[in-house]
Amino acid sequence: MLSTGWTRVGLCAVLLTLSAGVLTACGTAGHVADDAHPVGAASAATPAATPASPETEARYDALLDRLRAGDAAAIADLERFSAGNPGFAGPLLNLGLIRARSGDEAGARVLFERAATVCSHCGSVWNELGVLHAQHGRFAEAEEAYQRAIAVEPDFAAAYYNLGIVYELYLPRPELALENYEQYLQLGGVDGDGQDVRKWVAELRRRAGATPTAARVEGAQ
Repeated sequence: MLSTGWTRVGLCAVLLTLSAGVLTACGTAGHVADDAHPVGAASAATPAATPASPETEARYDALLDRLRAGDAAAIADLERFSAGNPGFAGPLLNLGLIRARSGDEAGARVLFERAATVCSHCGSVWNELGVLHAQHGRFAEAEEAYQRAIAVEPDFAAAYYNLGIVYELYLPRPELALENYEQYLQLGGVDGDGQDVRKWVAELRRRAGATPTAARVEGAQ
């Protein structure tokens, strides 16, 4: 599954993925590896939820640098920063990702949901909720979260990729998997593993062409 990674949300910044801890630049997405479909980075620009002063941005950037450097004390400082700046979704989402990586699923979910309240138009927040659900086998909830990510941010490529994974592997809807993979590619999601996605698209097209229409429709119910 594609996670938001260390990208920018609300005070521009989400720092790590739910699994591998890949660091990426503002406006890109890192990844959470899927056993069947390991992936690389994908474009996912995210608008800010609340304007921040240059001083606040500088403080936040310094915190991110410390987190990237592995400074464990930076987590507590980020919690204090978030408490003092409750209108920013980025710190909440970062803290949720940290909780998720430590195994605190419930704590991560609470923080993601708070971030969604702060930034209702941030697709990355819903994407992370979807990744969290998928990692714990709640694929219907993951589907809904990815759909919300797309609804609020229609150009959020990672959510289309993740929906494709869900529809191909877990809630078998091959035609919808094909549709979402194609949209992912159309949005430029070809970096690193784009050739693999094209192979999946070709295989899904082949399977769809070999399946009687009646059977496809019945299977999509």
